[in-house]
Amino acid sequence: CIIAGGSGAGKTEYIYRKIIELSAKEPEGRFFVVTPEQATMQAQKEIVRLHPNHGTMNIDVVSFERLAYRIFSELSIPQPEVLDDTGKNMILRKLAGEKKDELTMFSSHLNRPGFIGEIKSMLSELYQYGATPEDLKAQTAGEHVGQILAAKLSDMEVIFEAFREFTKEKYITLEELLDVLCQVADQSALLKDSTMVLDGYTGFTPVQYRLIGILLKLCRNVFVTVSATMEPGMDLTAESDETDLFDMSRKMTAALLRAAREEQFPLEDAVFLEPGKQSRLAQTPVLHHLEQNLFRVKAQQYAGDCQKELQIYSLAT
Repeated sequence: CIIAGGSGAGKTEYIYRKIIELSAKEPEGRFFVVTPEQATMQAQKEIVRLHPNHGTMNIDVVSFERLAYRIFSELSIPQPEVLDDTGKNMILRKLAGEKKDELTMFSSHLNRPGFIGEIKSMLSELYQYGATPEDLKAQTAGEHVGQILAAKLSDMEVIFEAFREFTKEKYITLEELLDVLCQVADQSALLKDSTMVLDGYTGFTPVQYRLIGILLKLCRNVFVTVSATMEPGMDLTAESDETDLFDMSRKMTAALLRAAREEQFPLEDAVFLEPGKQSRLAQTPVLHHLEQNLFRVKAQQYAGDCQKELQIYSLAT
């Protein structure tokens, strides 16, 4: 089920109250709230605040990575040695030094502060989106690829291939953790017939979509909150323009609904929340007006006096 609404409309509180209600009716059931890593603590605090027993009880608040570790622990699978960012930087610096003679564009920049960090970020993104050194090689040979871009892609392919060879069968990156989870998720009793909430995301990587497709087969219910101003009856799978303010949310919603139909997962009607008394902006009309009009093509001017309620400061640091 999709829960859609603008910022501050109360999507998170709505779904947390619903999940608390369901968990109280099924004390033996399993309920997972999946949020981005940096939001798990806040989600736990919010559920504890809203829960009548002031505890998370049979509700687990996890990120995708924490969920992977929970399932590995349940299935007694040896937890893979995961490389953190520091480990990646050290390996990349070693490999880049060894491959310096094969690099054309990068060789003169290897000692620049932050350059290895940039390579590490690019490598993480390639892993997240399932790209391989072979893909980079094919892209390098493609038409309309300039000489400078081709040289950069070639250098990245050399480093990527060396990194993949060095870490093979010894380490995995954090981005590959969900690949391992996808392979074993259907063996999990914790996930089977559980209820899953995905909250706080504006989009998912290909491996996350693949995992969500597997969860649709295993879970009884899946709820997803979507930050977007949408109206009942709106076609959530319709194509949207990239300039649309909520284009990312529309694309995410369309991809999720397509995945649900492919897995023949029963779809409930989407819930559209309008800002009301439950909204965190309800007590601040100026911020509510700003949320409704900021970056909109047909923005309305605020009628009241906003000088006391809204102030902007410019500071030196």
